[in-house]
Amino acid sequence: EILQQEEGVDVVVRGEGEAVALDLVQAIESGKPLRDVQGIAYRAEGEPTLPPSRPPIQNLDAFPIGWELIQNWDDYQCFGMGRAAVSQFSRGCPHACTFCGQKEFWQEWRHRDPVKVADEIEWLHRTYGVRFISLADENPTTDKPVWRHFLEELAARDIAVHFFISIRTPDIVRDSDILHLYKKAGIQYILLGVESVDPEVLKDIKKGSTTRQDLEACRLLKQHGIFSIVAHVVGLQQESWKNFRTAIKQLAYYNGDFVNVKHVTPHSWTEFARQAKDRPIVQPDLGKWDYRHQILSQPKLSPWKVFLGAKWIEAFVHARPGKLWSILRTQDPFLRRQLIWCFIHTTAVYW
Repeated sequence: EILQQEEGVDVVVRGEGEAVALDLVQAIESGKPLRDVQGIAYRAEGEPTLPPSRPPIQNLDAFPIGWELIQNWDDYQCFGMGRAAVSQFSRGCPHACTFCGQKEFWQEWRHRDPVKVADEIEWLHRTYGVRFISLADENPTTDKPVWRHFLEELAARDIAVHFFISIRTPDIVRDSDILHLYKKAGIQYILLGVESVDPEVLKDIKKGSTTRQDLEACRLLKQHGIFSIVAHVVGLQQESWKNFRTAIKQLAYYNGDFVNVKHVTPHSWTEFARQAKDRPIVQPDLGKWDYRHQILSQPKLSPWKVFLGAKWIEAFVHARPGKLWSILRTQDPFLRRQLIWCFIHTTAVYW
């Protein structure tokens, strides 16, 4: 599609870029035909051509991260904790949620050596003073023994680094016996892909989780002093004011620490997009297909009403009196500072 629409693009690297980009550069340097480079798309006699895809990288540790390219670490900070970095323990997800394209993109779940990743994080802390890591994994908890090994490595080093991680609620419930290890390893924020509070919607999108698990995950994390960020997606069903009221009531019952309200985005390669192909598009600007803007029309509510509904959820969950009071009565100074910092910045983002 890109080659057909954009004349300024000659070659597209498809899928994982580390190996393919290197193969492409070496082919250009040596004069090797592009048809022999796996994992690209290019024009042959003016027509888009796709050589075979390159198999997924099996040894993720074979491609070092270019930390030396960062010139000023103070430019990268997060959650008010100082210098931050984005790292990766695994790639891929074995689940097939209809609205998500991760499974098709990464093809299979793979992980790095837990010891080497822990070494890297410790080195970032000792060398550059990094104190916060956002783990860019789709599903790091896929294999519990491997995941536990990684947590044990982090906990054993006792380094002053905290983590933001995205984890499915069934895995939080599964790991109830090792959540103390989560805390000891430094995990402080967990994004929970709740997506919907309607059991039928969860079934339709093949989420593979239940509302009971969502509730239990929020409660377990609160018991262990780990902040939960509940992801809620607008547009997975025909929205109405009743749906918004139900979502607010249920999310308040879950009592997660924060809510991340997003609009469903119909990525063309997903099952959800194929199912929604007849729904009109209300946002033609692809630059705004960013989960923060409504893309698909809603038969019951106009776009401005959907906008107000999403903002209503955010305001109620974050600013209801009980939530504000819980921040003030938090005894742990570190947790209280984090809650206040997040409330201030969430408010700024809200407006």
